[in-house]
Amino acid sequence: MVTREVLASEGSVMVVKVELETGFIGDEDRHVEEQVSYIERGSVEFEVSGKKKVLRKGDVQYIPSNAPHRVNVVESCTILDVFTPVRKDLLEGSR
Repeated sequence: MVTREVLASEGSVMVVKVELETGFIGDEDRHVEEQVSYIERGSVEFEVSGKKKVLRKGDVQYIPSNAPHRVNVVESCTILDVFTPVRKDLLEGSR
């Protein structure tokens, strides 16, 4: 299960809090916005452009523009995603 909450969206930057449950495997995603993901709690495997890396509390993952990426949740986690520019599709979904 995935829950998202837009925490801030100002200028060209957006911060989104994402909660993911153990065992969740995300579909491959790709978007023009650059993304930085900070692991607030838990553990998650990120696959970015075919390279896999397990991240834990306090770790950060950078995702370049248009890079294919997905997650595999090892332990229920909270992730703070920062996007630039703002992902308008997520703003529309938060209403």
